[in-house]
Amino acid sequence: MREGIRDTLVFDMKDLRHEDFKAFEALVLPASLGLAYEEAEFIEPLSCAVQLFRQGNDSVYVAADIETKISVECRRCISPFEVDVTTTLELLFAVGSESLEQREADERYYDGEILDISEDVRQGLVLEMPAWPLCSEMCSGLCARCGAELNHEVCSCETTDESAVHDSNPFSVLSKMLENN
Repeated sequence: MREGIRDTLVFDMKDLRHEDFKAFEALVLPASLGLAYEEAEFIEPLSCAVQLFRQGNDSVYVAADIETKISVECRRCISPFEVDVTTTLELLFAVGSESLEQREADERYYDGEILDISEDVRQGLVLEMPAWPLCSEMCSGLCARCGAELNHEVCSCETTDESAVHDSNPFSVLSKMLENN
């Protein structure tokens, strides 16, 4: 049975007491999960498809597909562009009251009444964020001398093959030192 669209990733487990399966859709604002970064702007809410499966009396298996869209700056040409970010989670929650120090990294617990997957979704999306975003693998970037955006214009800097090698190589100073000796 599919519920209406929600705005949270917190689930009341009394809804699952008389059923073995429930499916939910949610549109969640990134800020509500603490997803705010200088390097990326979330331009869409998180679109979440969550399925809860009762496992025995106390455990709940969670399958979730989350997707959103972010705007990031290319590391070569500094132009903004959009990236789709998706993550899939498969989690098993058991009823328990273990303290954070006693929990294993892959164990998840809930109090038997309320199941909150917000932190798991936040962590999953953080892991999927591009570490070195490029608008294209073929991006030419900016001219190191004049700052021209080389994807859209040709700069007026005169670059010979030899000067380009020397400009990009931090050890080029050593060859000049050898020439002087």
